[in-house]
Formats: sequence, C-alpha cells, structure tokens
Amino acid sequence: MSEITIALVGKTGHGKSSTGNTILRKDAFEESNTTTYATEILTLQRADFGNYKVKVYDIPGLESQTFSQKHIIRQFYSLMESAGKIDLFIFAYSYPSRFTIEEAKVLSKLQDTFGHDFLEKHGMMVVTRGDLCKRDASGDGVPTEECFRKWCENSGDKFKSLREMVSDRILLVCNRGTFEHNTDRMVSSRKLHEIAITMHNRGTPFKKEEFERIHKWCTIA
Repeated sequence: MSEITIALVGKTGHGKSSTGNTILRKDAFEESNTTTYATEILTLQRADFGNYKVKVYDIPGLESQTFSQKHIIRQFYSLMESAGKIDLFIFAYSYPSRFTIEEAKVLSKLQDTFGHDFLEKHGMMVVTRGDLCKRDASGDGVPTEECFRKWCENSGDKFKSLREMVSDRILLVCNRGTFEHNTDRMVSSRKLHEIAITMHNRGTPFKKEEFERIHKWCTIA
C-alpha cells in the first residue's frame, strides 16, 4: 500500500481543518471558522483509500496571536521529523476573502520555512466555502465555475501571483455536508484525492533532508 502525505498550511480560520476532514471523509480534525480557536499543535490523522494510505497533517496558522512564533516553528520541525516527506502541501484560503498584505506575509513565512518554491514544486491552493460560491452563483444566475473564475480574476495581483506559483493547481471545495454519492463534498474529496495521487506519483516529494538544509544554521531552543 502506497503512502501519501499531505500537509495543510495557511492562515487560521480559512478552513485547513475542515479541508483535512473532507480529504479523510470523516470528522478527524476539530473545525473552526474563526480565529478565536486555532489548531494548537501539529495534528496527524489518517485513513486508507483503496491502494493508498493517506496521512494528513494539520499545522497551526503562522499568524496566530495565541501562540509564540517559536512554538509554531517547533511544530514545523515536528512535522518533518514525523512525516519524513510531504507529497502535497495544501495552502487553504477561503472564499470570498481578499488576498491582503496579511495573507502575503503568511505565505512569505511559509516560503522561509519550506523554501521559496515549495508550492511551485509540491503544492496546490484550496479555496474553501465552495457552498457560498455556489449560492452567489445561483443568485447571479451563472454556473458556479463562472462565479469562481470571475472571483479569481478580481482578487488582485498578489492572488494572481499565488495562482501562477501553483501552476493553477487551484480547487474550489465544499467542506460542508455528507459524503454520500455525488454530493458536493464527496466530489471535492475525490478531486483532492486525484491531485494528491498525481503529486505522489511524480516521485519528487519535499523531504526532511531538504528542510534540514534550509534550516542548517537555525536552532530552536
């Protein structure tokens, strides 16, 4: 059985944990839609799907005001010590938010942590709250895909740069509802699995050794 390792990264409140639950098709991670609750420590959950063992790591948001930066950076060290390699980084971002300077700072810190090209080589972007996009599309009388495309186009240059960074590996997902046949959430889960398998099959994961090279001269007390 092949093992696929996924790491959820991004700002608190953008749906990292709920995306993890959609991938695993169960309530594995505690969810929150606000910044008042945040993932405190690195959390690992897993599930088997056919020939694949899927491991998902949920990581504290880098901008957290609840935890020190030293605490958060320790979680990244723990991630690589535990996982050894990451097949897919998922940068979670919620519809209909705007990509502000704050989000750009979070991305910059992640690049400092995993390398400037970590998303380009090993990542994708997930836009959560697809149910809200579907509602807006219905109100405007257009398909959900058209509503999402227009939102992406109108989200500014920083967001455009992020899309280019992940080579348009961007997916609108619905993290609400059941996993019954062909529900919006089940369709989202299947698409996430397809991308994860594709990235895994490339055979070029982000490895612990690469992380150690980046942080060769760093010490965390």
